[in-house]
Amino acid sequence: MSGSWPSSVRRSTALSAALLCAVVFGLGWLGTRELLSKQLSVSAVAATRVQLDGLADAYRAGQPPALYGDALFEVVDESGKAVAGSEELRRWDPGWTPLPPAPAGAPADWTITTKATLEPGDHPHWREYREYTVVGKVTDRGGRRFTVHLFVSPWETLRTLGTFDDTLVFFVPLAVLITALAAWLAAGRALRPVEAIRRELAEVSGSRLDRRVPVPPSRDEIARLATTMNETLDRLQQAYDQQERFIADASHELRSPLANLRAGLEVALTHADRADWPGVAHRSLLDVQRLQRITADLLQLAVDPAGIPEAAVDLADVVGEQVAERALEPGPAVVSDVNGPAPVAGEPVQLERLLRNLLDNAVRHARSSVTVRLRREAGEAVLEVLDDGPGIPAADRERVFDRFARLDDARARDAGGTGLGLTLARDIAVRHGGSLRAEDGASGARLVARLPLRVT
Repeated sequence: MSGSWPSSVRRSTALSAALLCAVVFGLGWLGTRELLSKQLSVSAVAATRVQLDGLADAYRAGQPPALYGDALFEVVDESGKAVAGSEELRRWDPGWTPLPPAPAGAPADWTITTKATLEPGDHPHWREYREYTVVGKVTDRGGRRFTVHLFVSPWETLRTLGTFDDTLVFFVPLAVLITALAAWLAAGRALRPVEAIRRELAEVSGSRLDRRVPVPPSRDEIARLATTMNETLDRLQQAYDQQERFIADASHELRSPLANLRAGLEVALTHADRADWPGVAHRSLLDVQRLQRITADLLQLAVDPAGIPEAAVDLADVVGEQVAERALEPGPAVVSDVNGPAPVAGEPVQLERLLRNLLDNAVRHARSSVTVRLRREAGEAVLEVLDDGPGIPAADRERVFDRFARLDDARARDAGGTGLGLTLARDIAVRHGGSLRAEDGASGARLVARLPLRVT
């Protein structure tokens, strides 16, 4: 894999897995060793009881201690005096003090634990083992009561624990190494789709936005990440394509009035003595006004939505003012049908611009009349602008909101608009939390804006 972060992730994963494995095995080692030690001690005591029974029977029968084998034991009377014992015990610890006899009323078998103070030099195996178990049994001989103490040898337990430790000393590092290697390989396999995504993203550029990252067949987080990236790339491509179309359309829209303005001025200057300068100035002013409207609309589209103040605006007042202005202008009659106040939160100038653009569009295409309706419905203010013109075909009802879009019957320059009026109107509606759509009408076009009512 290229780059450093995938390797660092693999290293971190391998180290974490190795550390976790070491901790788990270490705790398991200690716990198992403790459990094994206790189990071996219990087993050793159980085995020693059989030997103790033989010792007690041998002493009761008067058998000499020399015949008791290599058992480590002692026999004490009721006063606590040692009356017999193995030579090994005396040799290992000449100063050994006999253990007390069984208390009166004690059962025949019991187990006690004490500390050993044997001389380590005589028996080096006992150097690391200072604690041992003593198993006692009460017996009688010649009418007297004696206690036989048999020392449980730790050798089997120590040897088994040593073998256990030696095995784990080899096995645990091997298991940690295997776990780290498995984690390294697993992390590499898991990161392989990520690397494929990275390589594909590295190929994405302004001219190659059609590329998409591969989506792995697994339904995990990486697959969802790849899907989200492809969706993001789709949106980027759409925005890029829209920006290219916008730049092309804007260039075309700006070039036409500029070309007209330049051509008119050049012709007039070429024939300055015969030019109709008032007419040239009038035509130039129309082209300048058109450029001004296009520039203003483009600037409006770049307004930051977060900068819109939320003042209380009554759409009924906006409708009344706009309709009153249209009554003084020549052209189709503009009437209103307002069903009570409709307060919304927003910027008054932009809301006025929304209705003005809708009215400009309706007046340009209406034959004789334009109607503005306002009502409240399900927590929304519903603003409708209807005209009796040719209407908008169903297939074009979304396209009319594209920037610089014109339908075939609106291509003529004398139709007026910049091609941004409906785009701006929808943009303002969306910025105010609402919507603007072209819907079915009885005759002509019917544009419906819906804005949330202001909560007081």
